[in-house]
Amino acid sequence: MIMIRRLFAMVLVSGLSIASPVWAAPLVAADIPAVHSLVATVMGDTGNPELLLDASASPHDYSLRPSEARLLRKADLIIWTSAGLTPWLPKAMNSLAPELNSLELLSDERSIRLSRRESPEFQHDDHHHDHATDEALADPHAWLSTDNARIWLELIANRLSLLDPDNAATYTRNAESGIQALDALDSDVEALFAPVRGQPFVVFHDSYHYFEEQYDFPATAAISLSDASPSGIRQLDKLRELVSQYPGICIFSEPQFSERMVNTVTHKLDVKRGVLDPVGSTFEPGAELYGNLVRTLASTLSDCLSDDR
Repeated sequence: MIMIRRLFAMVLVSGLSIASPVWAAPLVAADIPAVHSLVATVMGDTGNPELLLDASASPHDYSLRPSEARLLRKADLIIWTSAGLTPWLPKAMNSLAPELNSLELLSDERSIRLSRRESPEFQHDDHHHDHATDEALADPHAWLSTDNARIWLELIANRLSLLDPDNAATYTRNAESGIQALDALDSDVEALFAPVRGQPFVVFHDSYHYFEEQYDFPATAAISLSDASPSGIRQLDKLRELVSQYPGICIFSEPQFSERMVNTVTHKLDVKRGVLDPVGSTFEPGAELYGNLVRTLASTLSDCLSDDR
């Protein structure tokens, strides 16, 4: 009799286990590695976000692969930077997934927006006085501000909590931990920059405005503007003249772009070369990527600008 009861209990428990619903985490897509990292930080152990774009390509001009189009169709939420960074993405979303739940981070009024710089030669007298009120006029590379990252962690946690209220407390807690990690990150970067602050350097395209503003570490010029459009011969000649005034200046290329224009600017000039990756394409995707990205930008700049290189 006891054996029969035990068998009945086992069958009952098994039946309940089969019948109980299993709630899966929402399927969340993020546009670029840095934003994907912030989303992964907030989601934590609840699930893994998907990276929408190929990290090795420039997000400015991109064509979705079939697998990426399918991801857009089935995602519960896409978290992306702005139409200024990926001007093709709103049209793709409207076409492929018109009902898709979307969080455009830079469009939120709390986000810090800096105006696009109109010249590749930067006027440092205007530094700190170029905040944009209109998103359409904003420089889209806003993830390189850790102040924006703090704001965005909260925005991501709030949106995920609406989508998945059962895990709301976890999302909030993870966002708070992520913000604390950003405080330590800022301290590390300030220590790296202290010995080399104020030295000139030239970047490949104007994607570091927020990074420069965050740490008061301005670049001298960029070879192309913030949309990565190629510079003409006249502008490249002006940049060669500028670079020639700073023997040993550091000039940085980017892994997503050809080095042809960098080679043109630096040909037979006394320069030091380096590579900066503002998107995070060379890092392992995940929650650790954002901190690794910012620290590596700072250490690469510091190493090139130091006298003992």
